[in-house]
Amino acid sequence: MNFKNISIIAIVTLLTFSINACKDDEETVTPEPTAVTFDISDPVAGTMYGKGDTVFINGMISYDVEMHGYEINIINTSNNDTVVFNKHAHSDSKMFHIHEHWVNNVSGHSNMTLSIEALTDHSGASQTKEISFHCHPM
Repeated sequence: MNFKNISIIAIVTLLTFSINACKDDEETVTPEPTAVTFDISDPVAGTMYGKGDTVFINGMISYDVEMHGYEINIINTSNNDTVVFNKHAHSDSKMFHIHEHWVNNVSGHSNMTLSIEALTDHSGASQTKEISFHCHPM
């Protein structure tokens, strides 16, 4: 082989390695975080509660990595989004079991939203599950 052929082969080889090296950098992808699993058995969406009835909040929250707590709110959406129940739990775990309750004490027909927010890191990232139900004043 002459010097010209060796030079061409060397240049083509270097270009091939350079192009492949750039492609590897561009293909590096950070995976999206997985979704929090909310397995809430109570309350059931659409349930109607009478005055004095107990609204049980039961279920489980799980995530692939350690969470940093949760926040539960029952919000009266018929009354300027008034929070009628709040529970904050700060604990580090991949799974939380929830067993809470609130007694219906509204004075008018009220659409309610149970909001359960899983705090997925200490920087404030979170995922939320909402369940709607209705409370009667009698």
